[in-house]
Amino acid sequence: MTRPSPGLAPPFKRAALVRGACLPALLSIAIGLASCAAAPPAPQIQRLTAESFAPSQTVDLLAAPPAAPYLAIARLQVADPTGTAARDQLIAQLVQAAKSLGAEALVIEQVQREDSARIAFDPAGGQMQGGPQVASTTVSALAIRYRH
Repeated sequence: MTRPSPGLAPPFKRAALVRGACLPALLSIAIGLASCAAAPPAPQIQRLTAESFAPSQTVDLLAAPPAAPYLAIARLQVADPTGTAARDQLIAQLVQAAKSLGAEALVIEQVQREDSARIAFDPAGGQMQGGPQVASTTVSALAIRYRH
């Protein structure tokens, strides 16, 4: 009976070791690609004041401007042209941007959903073909601070 030398693992153990080393790398690549595909673009920020504020911990979500006096600090907009992000995901991105600006509230001004068909060239037939419907969503909001 042949015994493997002490410095080498038998062939079946070497294959398992290689598979075990590749699995974490493959998982991290797959997770990285999935997170890139799922994340909508960063919000666009249009500053409305030259004042800067410390980041805030919480932001109130409002459907209309408050009756109390406030200072508008930025207009925010985020769009998901792929239609993969939910409305709540887009609003969460706006909330994070508003927190970083020091906003105390976010007035949701508009949620727009637009359905459009994708058109692509079909090389087999040599013609343009209509694809599946895509629902793109755009959310616009006003970041504000209350006047105390």
